[in-house]
Order: sequence, then structure tokens, then C-alpha cells
Amino acid sequence: MAEDILAKIDVLAGEKQKRSAVIETALREYIAREESKVPADNGTEVVNKKGGSKAKLTKV
Repeated sequence: MAEDILAKIDVLAGEKQKRSAVIETALREYIAREESKVPADNGTEVVNKKGGSKAKLTKV
């Protein structure tokens, strides 16, 4: 991961939170946002915008 991003994460984390906790929270929020964009059928395919490949989303 780029050093500038890690530095910003460290600032957000402050002294009371670990970097990994900030990253985990960010990923959980991102996943929730992306899942809410997907229609509610179980076999939904998402197209990778850069490569055009397809990937199945699964709930974790």
C-alpha cells in the first residue's frame, strides 16, 4: 500500500486506534455500499470496470 495512504490512515486512527481497525472499518463500509448497489438476486455478476471481467459477489 502506498506510504501516503498509510500516513493518512495513521492520522485518522490517532493514538487510540490501530491502523488495521481503520482499514477494516473502511472495507466493511465499502463492501456494504457496493452490495447495496447490486440487485437482490443471489447469482448477481458484477463487471470489473477496468478489465470487463465478471466476478460473483458472495456474502461474508
